[in-house]
Amino acid sequence: MAHLNQITHFNVAVDALNDIVRDPQRVPEYWVGMTGPHRAFGDGGPGTKAEFTLAMLGMRQRLVMRTVEERHNADGSTDWRWEYEGGISGSLTCHHEPREGGCQATTDFDYTLRGGIFGRMFDRLVIERRVRRDFEDSLENLRLLAETSVATPVVKAA
Repeated sequence: MAHLNQITHFNVAVDALNDIVRDPQRVPEYWVGMTGPHRAFGDGGPGTKAEFTLAMLGMRQRLVMRTVEERHNADGSTDWRWEYEGGISGSLTCHHEPREGGCQATTDFDYTLRGGIFGRMFDRLVIERRVRRDFEDSLENLRLLAETSVATPVVKAA
């Protein structure tokens, strides 16, 4: 199983970021290569299931994502966990923590390609760099989406 980790600072409150990642309808707005959801069940919290299509390297793969954890902690942080299956399977975990006038998101992405040893070799030789780049670009897209989605207060001239 491949493992990716990224720490991203967002100039928005934890709740504003949570509102975006909780909504499966918004995933294609920031996740590279993702379209859909074609079907979605649930409110975004644990038990939510959504079916997407992921395009990568000219191939289109069905991807089913399930929200398995949403925990709001006493310190104002939030922990999330999604599991997914299809042409690629694994999990995505996020910890959103209030930090420096915004929030810091620590994101871990674990994935496995189908195909046993041949899938692992193909991942190592071809897919791994692409998945890493798409992962990093998706988090940057999420940061831009979150920061531009937050309404800024209107300042009236005196």
